[in-house]
Amino acid sequence: MYLAGASVRRVEDITEALWGSKVSPTTISELNTKAYVHIEDWRNLPLQGGCYPYVYVDGIYLRRNWGGEFENVAVLVAIAVNEDGYREVLGAV
Repeated sequence: MYLAGASVRRVEDITEALWGSKVSPTTISELNTKAYVHIEDWRNLPLQGGCYPYVYVDGIYLRRNWGGEFENVAVLVAIAVNEDGYREVLGAV
């Protein structure tokens, strides 16, 4: 939720509504640190798999809260179709 732009306070409220207990700001911070490591690892994976007959690049604007201020940010995604016809997410920024 936090990575999607919800404030820490909002995450606390949502977790309390869903599970009956709040998640502390410290826990949210620790989880974010762990998530960012995995996200960076994924973003830096080399392209393996050879040929991609089709590559689609698209973007979407999302509204996010950063330090109490709202702004629209673009998320760009590259999706490829491999030689077997399966889609692969190549990257997102």
